[in-house]
Amino acid sequence: MKGEHETALKLHKAHLSLAQELGDYAAQGRAYGNMGNAYHALGIYDQAVRYHRQELQISLEVNDRQSQASTHGNLAVAYQALGAHDRALQHYRHHLTIARELRDTQTEARALANLGNFHSWRGEYAQALPYFQQYLALSPGLQDLEGEGKVCHNLAYAHYCLGQYKDAVRYYEQDLALAKDLQDKLAQAKAYCNLGLAHKALGEYSRAEECQRYLLSLAQALDNTQAVFRAYGNLGDVFVCRGDLPGAVTFYQQQLTLAQKAAEQKMEADAYAALGSVHRLLRQLDAALSFHRQELTLRKDLADPQGECRALGHLAAVHMAQGDYTTTFQCYETQLGLAQGLRDARLEAQVHGNMGITKMNMGAFEEAIGYFEQQLAMLQQLSGSEGMLDRGRAYGNLADCYDALGDYEEAIQYYEKYLTVAQSLNHVQDQEKAYKGLGNAHRSMGSLQQALVCFEKRLVVAHELGGEGGGKAQAYGELGTLHSQLGNYEQALSCLEHQLSIARSAGDKSLEAEASDALGGVYRLMADNETALQWHQRALSIAEQTGCVRSQGRAYGNLGLTYEALGNYERAVVFQEQHLSVAAQTNDLIAKTLAYGSLGRTHHALQNYAQAVMYLQEGLRLTEQLGQREDEAKIRHRLGLSLWAGGNLEEAQHQLYRASALFETIRHETQQNLDYKLSLFDLQTSSYQALQRVLVSLGRHDEALAIAERGRTRAFADLLVERQRGSKRAASADPYIPVTVEHILEMINGQKALVLYYSLAGGFLYSWLISPGTGILKFNEVYLGEAGLETSEFQDGGGSLHGGGPLSLDQYICNAREALGVDIHHSRVCSSSETESEAGDLLEQQFEELNNNLTSATDPTGYLRMVSRNNLFNRSCRSMTSLYSTTVSPVKDGLSSPLCRTTCKLQVSLILVPAVLCFVQMEVLWLQ
Repeated sequence: MKGEHETALKLHKAHLSLAQELGDYAAQGRAYGNMGNAYHALGIYDQAVRYHRQELQISLEVNDRQSQASTHGNLAVAYQALGAHDRALQHYRHHLTIARELRDTQTEARALANLGNFHSWRGEYAQALPYFQQYLALSPGLQDLEGEGKVCHNLAYAHYCLGQYKDAVRYYEQDLALAKDLQDKLAQAKAYCNLGLAHKALGEYSRAEECQRYLLSLAQALDNTQAVFRAYGNLGDVFVCRGDLPGAVTFYQQQLTLAQKAAEQKMEADAYAALGSVHRLLRQLDAALSFHRQELTLRKDLADPQGECRALGHLAAVHMAQGDYTTTFQCYETQLGLAQGLRDARLEAQVHGNMGITKMNMGAFEEAIGYFEQQLAMLQQLSGSEGMLDRGRAYGNLADCYDALGDYEEAIQYYEKYLTVAQSLNHVQDQEKAYKGLGNAHRSMGSLQQALVCFEKRLVVAHELGGEGGGKAQAYGELGTLHSQLGNYEQALSCLEHQLSIARSAGDKSLEAEASDALGGVYRLMADNETALQWHQRALSIAEQTGCVRSQGRAYGNLGLTYEALGNYERAVVFQEQHLSVAAQTNDLIAKTLAYGSLGRTHHALQNYAQAVMYLQEGLRLTEQLGQREDEAKIRHRLGLSLWAGGNLEEAQHQLYRASALFETIRHETQQNLDYKLSLFDLQTSSYQALQRVLVSLGRHDEALAIAERGRTRAFADLLVERQRGSKRAASADPYIPVTVEHILEMINGQKALVLYYSLAGGFLYSWLISPGTGILKFNEVYLGEAGLETSEFQDGGGSLHGGGPLSLDQYICNAREALGVDIHHSRVCSSSETESEAGDLLEQQFEELNNNLTSATDPTGYLRMVSRNNLFNRSCRSMTSLYSTTVSPVKDGLSSPLCRTTCKLQVSLILVPAVLCFVQMEVLWLQ
């Protein structure tokens, strides 16, 4: 071919010489144009530009508009080949403008097609669409079915690249119809191939398979080896998407056999690549490595550096699946060197992105952020929307890193950037991913309503994508899970039933198992545990049918939780042990952590405290390894309770100290909303109260006092921090500095008065009488009959009052205040039954009527009035005496004289104690 172009160039030069001799200026212009075309064919684009410019100059001088139009088109193609994209675009537009000016439909159509192809080549698919659509509007008058078919193909491809798969299907179908009209078998084969790919992207796997089988039939009829190879590969891909991996292996093996028979090394390498990928999905990782190594050897033999880069990427993916991140990273480093040698900025950027993903899997999120930033820097060198889409996805990966680091505000900013890019490109799939990320980040911050908005938008986008399953089902699942968190159980069930229906329609067993498990979870939250069991059993049955080990593990865990909720702890242990076994088999550290925590909780409930401690210690080790501080705090709290119940008080107080400190740090640093902080507040309260009781059991009354004060003041510290933030004032001191015994004694010394300090902890009322300069004079504890703290936390509920036992503090206070006439309604609230309350009301009413009716005439001696007053007085004295004996009497002996000045420090629940009880001169400090 090169020789032919060189011969043509000589002839065009001869033509130019002849035109110059004859003085034919227009002919000279045509000769320059032909020489430019010859240089373009030889790949010497700068010379092509030189001669086309001379042609353009002459056509301008002779005012040949038709020639100007075609020359602008030729210059545009040459500048595009040189990478001068702005100049190319300028000449393409001139070509279109002159064609329209001349009303030359054929030239206009050609210019429109060229502009569409130019924007598609740059990855600017959204800008390409109107040019292709304008071409099709002109096509009825062109009578060019072949050209119309090409434009339909290009328009469909642009929609496909934008994620607009339904539109892609529509135009590929037009392309197929035109190919059939032309009876062009090869064009039909191409159309079926592309139509099948679009159906696959929509999740319409049955239609996708049908199209690819048509392709296979046509390719075999045409005896086109390349097309047959492609059909086998596409069918294999459809079976992978459908989850039929053994079926996919069959097609890829047929690819390999065909390639070896044809002695086509490139096709053989492609077949090894496909076989390696499907064996990786089958978790047959040794076989996958073998196939990809053969692929790499062939790429090297072919001296195909780009193919070698791809093979290294495939090897890296297998090593990543093995969890061998060091070798994975080494593969990417080698790949990066090849990409730099090729001076391929896009490939370089892609490798930086993969290195970042590897670091994410290693848990090194800060390092991962660095690689994603390098990826963004490389992508800045690229132009066009394809590079822009990669930038958007890099923003998404950065958001994932910040989300993993707990920096949800930064994560949200990057997810919003990702969403903006996806929307600007009208790329629906990436919009769905961005909405998903935003929703999860808002949910992690506790902003559940904002998360709900994001997940609802994600569902809308998923419907736009269409298809039999995939994103739409996942969107329903996410939305259902969020509704269950919000307590909207009916909406949650509706969403999850939609997910289940889609899964069944698509024949997606894995998704069906996931939806069944989620439905069981909602019924468990609704306390309908029998129905929950049925759904979890169904999920387990499906997982066993499909052989999906991870789904089996999830179902085992959920069955364990449901049996635990039913109080059947022995069955719960059996399922949680199976959950743990599967998690160990798949090396799923998060699942192992959950299983260890559940086993610790159920063994505690069974009073197997030694086993509970063993499981919780393993769970603690994993949470520390994973950096999950909140889970670490919760497990330390539970571990402290189990150690306490097992009699190991020293280690129990150590774990409860650590849990309380972690809860304090998390609440201090968290960016999440008030509801989330309150949930941690409750957990921290439980830890502080348990710690008080353990320290009291150890005889460390001074340390217990410090812990009581820490628990009392932390809400005030939160309020102080919020006000400082609101007023933008710097704090003079850190309000979160833990209170110590020394700090308390220093404050008491400043009071110059005795201090009587009370604290309620898990059914016990503790009191300390503290003297300035002396310290704690007396400590006392009273059991008030409330449920023990050590069991309530594991059963996810507060204790119940024990019938016949001592009255609770609330009841003492209610009775005393009612007797004093302070809060009459409290007696009704505190009554043990409705009948008792009514009887009390009736008796009180009778005495009141008696008092009102007594006069000097009806009761001349005053005896009846005395009886009535004595009744109220006696009731008051009995209530006051009971409360007095609980709160003040135990420490009265520690007071130096009946007239000493005493300060009483109260917790919130003690504020309702009537001040009349302070029989000494008390100064009550209302600190909360």
